[in-house]
Amino acid sequence: MALASAKRAVGLELDTGAARAVELSGTPQAAKLGAFASIELPDGAVEEGMVVHPEAVGEALKKLWDRGGFKSREVLLGVSNHGVMVRYATMPKVPAEKLDNVIRFQAQEHLPIPLNSAVLDYLVIGETATESGAALEVLLVAAQRDMLTGFIEALNAARLELIDIDVSTLALMRIIPPDTLSSTVAVVNVANGLSNILVASQGSPRLARLVSVKLKDISEVLGCSLRDLFTGAVAGSEMMPTVMGAWTKNLATEIRSSISYYQGQEGSADVSEIFLNGPGGRLGGLAADLEDMLGIPVRVLPPLKRYGRKAGGEAEDTLDYAISTGLARRGLEG
Repeated sequence: MALASAKRAVGLELDTGAARAVELSGTPQAAKLGAFASIELPDGAVEEGMVVHPEAVGEALKKLWDRGGFKSREVLLGVSNHGVMVRYATMPKVPAEKLDNVIRFQAQEHLPIPLNSAVLDYLVIGETATESGAALEVLLVAAQRDMLTGFIEALNAARLELIDIDVSTLALMRIIPPDTLSSTVAVVNVANGLSNILVASQGSPRLARLVSVKLKDISEVLGCSLRDLFTGAVAGSEMMPTVMGAWTKNLATEIRSSISYYQGQEGSADVSEIFLNGPGGRLGGLAADLEDMLGIPVRVLPPLKRYGRKAGGEAEDTLDYAISTGLARRGLEG
């Protein structure tokens, strides 16, 4: 869905236990950070990427807008749950005026749900050759309509205007450093709830996965809050090394599996670097441990740094806003 051009754009992410928003202004080539803020959500308000209690989320968003001083009430929303499907498909190359009809006609073959119960969008990411001739590589995105209801109700309760919805994993494309867009990289956003893995090559998304490795798992085993994971409150726990070791291995397994799946595709390239962000990126030693396990350089990527916010200071300032930053950047692109 095309967006009207705008001088300001706010990206909003709803994670388990937290809502995060970033406002950018200007142009995609010269974007500036206007505001950013996060707020805790009540327990159970958002679970597995789904809004369970819209009114509670709406009340929290009102406070978030006051806290952050956002100038715009128009938002781009990131959605990442099991009601969102991302599929890669090959479609016949046809004239531009016929493309939309062809893709929507053939999309059902690639999706496990009826199209009349979903919101469908797509992106042409390249061309390829098949036995039948030239073809287009298309990324299909489908979201179940009934799943979106809770999000819309929450935004309405907060008196926010929904401009568009994007898949949170795909929003990570827009935080990749420009000097690495020509290579093949992976971006891993480790969240309180479901985490995201994106593989991008030559500036295009090639694999987008949602994985069930989350910070909430650690906090539940240790019997602490998500906030305690970053304050040192549980650092002395005898269970911490064992719990973190097993959790990190699970995360490494998911990343390895994702990269292997991508590299099993024809014409794929080796992943040269992994960018780590999200709240999980603040866990001490995680990047180094993943690098040792995967044998690929892992770099912590603060998404706000390129817009004038340097790493350091409050820990949340550096890594938590990857998805909301990518969404805001998309809003500036029009």
